[in-house]
Amino acid sequence: MLLKLRGGLDSFFVTLLLGVLIAAFAIWGIGPGMLAGNTQSVATVGDTTVPTAQYANAVQRRAQQLQAQFGGQFTADRIIQMMQLDRQVLNQMVQEAAIAENTSELGMRITDAQLAAEIREFEAFKSPDGSFSPQMMAQALNQANLTQKELFTSLRREAARSQLMDSLVSGATVPRSLAERLYVWQAERRRATMINFAASDIAEVTEPTEEELQSYYEDSKSNYMTPERRSYNYIMLTPAQFTDDVQITEEDLLQAYDYRRSEYVRDETRDLQMVSFSEQADAEAFIARVAAGEDFIAAGADMSEFTAEELELGANSYNDLQTDFDAPTADAVFALTEGDMSAPVEGLAGWNVFKVKSITAGEERTLDEVRTELEESLKAEHAVDLMFDFLPDLEDAIAEDGTLTAAATKLNLQLATVSQVDGRGQGPDGAQKITLQEEGAVLAEAFRTELGVEPEMKDLDPSDSTKGVFFVEVTEVQEPAERSFENVRAELKDTWMTQRRQEQAGEIAEAAKARLEAGEEAEAIAEDLGGTSYDAKNVARTAEGTSGLSPNIRGLIFELGIGQIETERAADGNGYVVVRVDDITAGDPTRDAVNVDALHAELKNQFSEELFLQYQNQLLDSYSPEINYNLVNQLFRRDADE
Repeated sequence: MLLKLRGGLDSFFVTLLLGVLIAAFAIWGIGPGMLAGNTQSVATVGDTTVPTAQYANAVQRRAQQLQAQFGGQFTADRIIQMMQLDRQVLNQMVQEAAIAENTSELGMRITDAQLAAEIREFEAFKSPDGSFSPQMMAQALNQANLTQKELFTSLRREAARSQLMDSLVSGATVPRSLAERLYVWQAERRRATMINFAASDIAEVTEPTEEELQSYYEDSKSNYMTPERRSYNYIMLTPAQFTDDVQITEEDLLQAYDYRRSEYVRDETRDLQMVSFSEQADAEAFIARVAAGEDFIAAGADMSEFTAEELELGANSYNDLQTDFDAPTADAVFALTEGDMSAPVEGLAGWNVFKVKSITAGEERTLDEVRTELEESLKAEHAVDLMFDFLPDLEDAIAEDGTLTAAATKLNLQLATVSQVDGRGQGPDGAQKITLQEEGAVLAEAFRTELGVEPEMKDLDPSDSTKGVFFVEVTEVQEPAERSFENVRAELKDTWMTQRRQEQAGEIAEAAKARLEAGEEAEAIAEDLGGTSYDAKNVARTAEGTSGLSPNIRGLIFELGIGQIETERAADGNGYVVVRVDDITAGDPTRDAVNVDALHAELKNQFSEELFLQYQNQLLDSYSPEINYNLVNQLFRRDADE
């Protein structure tokens, strides 16, 4: 969020503040401590708490951001569940609380004067003449979805973090000479001559005799075995099997509608224009000019430092104004009718005048309008509960007899049977027997399970147990067996011919290497031996753009010295390549100071982040955060499985 406000913020602060892709944060072994009876905070780190309301808002805000990125395909609640945002945001906020606790203990804090100076440095808060502008600050905070309190708190914490980071990395800096040496290696470029001999281009290959083919078969029988085949039974449980048993009451619908009210209700918004003045008299003079007939925007642009575009606030709800300004401002604006202009409203750093361009009425989808979709959603959710409620009965039935057949009969469940399939789900005739994704999960488990082992419950999707579970028992295992010579004759011949072509390509490449070492021209050698000669110019250590060099050939080029020649098997297995290194140009840090500086900055940043990561882990180990997982589960309707 603050990245939009100040271009000078470093990536470390943005990462901590925004939590961009917070799924990347690891779970640092936070213990399952509970704060019994306390609903004011979801976590405590020393004397620092993570307030419940702040945590819930952070999760919802992040879910809404992702919802917009996904084009509204999923609800915010669904995104929270799919991506486990509640846990990810919780881990991030606990981490920040640990840092705040430590910096507080160390006495690292920012004064009000320092905070004010920091705010004035935000480019997004400045008017065209470079001076601080309350109006620009309000607009920027609105666009970044930040309140003034959140901004001030974040800045105070960032100042303390910066002091801490300075102390962590002081005396342990990364020398620029290291970046220069790394640049010399990274920026090295090479030029090489190459001749390619494709095995598939070799037409004249003598076909094998019957004796040769028979001998080849005897030497490679293990490559021509039938695949292992298995037969198995399985029982699958999914929420869909229990949907018809779910009964949704009117009370259930009312509670769900109230809980998801934000999905069905859109607040009234007002398209606003606003001009800010440092003095009330200037605001009143502006109002007089507009009342006399001048255009609001034209007069505002004339009397302030802002352009006409900057005076447009766009659509705002009552809550938006209350958050970005205060309740009196929101009351004043929402007391206006369309086209009205407000009296001067005192703000954080001056006087604001608002005009309502238009009003968009709030919309509400009533319970009756969403009844069907809400009922289907609740049925799907409750069906998951019924599925898990039923599981103990199934596990008990399996334990009684040890087989799925008896359990299926006892509980009147469908028993699925699969016979003689290989690991790809194909039958002996090559037909595909396993086609569905869920069946693929069972197949994979069947080939991991030993014959005779009692079935165990497995998730259809290891990342989401609510999608369903299954039990599988292997009933037969057919070990791989030799295929007869006659059955594999055609395959043997094709493989034999391909290998002979590859061997010949290798022999030709060795001959080309010898001739190249003797001083012959690469083009002449290629033309004579049926290859293709070309130059690889300005070759970098790593692939760039649409480079056609395979990793093994690129690696060979950087292994050889100038003038050295070597052959290498083509990456696709089709022939060989002869490589000669013709020139090596090391990177010159004196000619590219900009990139060396960038590399040096990157190394320093990586070093600092590594130090800080170790510091974070140490803090979490030292403070042993207490997490109220029961409260978290209640907030986001997750089973208490911690």
